[in-house]
Amino acid sequence: MFRVKRVKPGGARCRRQPRWATGRSFAIALVPVAAIILAEQSSLNASDNVDVELRIKAAFIYNFARFVEWPAHSTAAPVRIGILGAGDLALPLMEAVRGKTANGRPIEVARISAATDADCCEILLIQRSESKFVRAVVESLAGKPVLTVCDGGNGYRDGVMIAFQLVDDSVRFQINQDAAEHAGLKISSQLLKVAIPGSGKRP
Repeated sequence: MFRVKRVKPGGARCRRQPRWATGRSFAIALVPVAAIILAEQSSLNASDNVDVELRIKAAFIYNFARFVEWPAHSTAAPVRIGILGAGDLALPLMEAVRGKTANGRPIEVARISAATDADCCEILLIQRSESKFVRAVVESLAGKPVLTVCDGGNGYRDGVMIAFQLVDDSVRFQINQDAAEHAGLKISSQLLKVAIPGSGKRP
């Protein structure tokens, strides 16, 4: 199931209860998914094929939804992905999650206009247009169960939980596990294995 909706500033806040989502967890193997993505990366040249880069990032975000656990108010509620700012990842992401679920939960994509509207999201994608404001966005969400993902800029050092990087023309990502744990999120060890070596803790 796939839904797209726009969240207006000052909209209703989500109420969360302090219990962990149940149902399927990390039993789904990440290795086949990683193998497919890494195979696609082998033909990636960021300067020649931006579309491939965007598709790989979108596929990663979909897998973030599958391999992170949130304290949830309902196991049947959608996994909400908020998109903040302007950039090229919105459409590829919408296509990547179309018709898919994350651990049995439908996925909902929403364009939001302010970080304060990310309270109802499980994942917040901070696009390139907001790269100068990443630290402020992160600070506004401190301690809240929102997985922050940054495309571009120095997001990792600014405190986002997952930051994309290009390494030898391959799309990789860094994980700030300390920030995720502080927000009450549990990142699968399988996801940590495919992150950039040395990431996983606060820089």
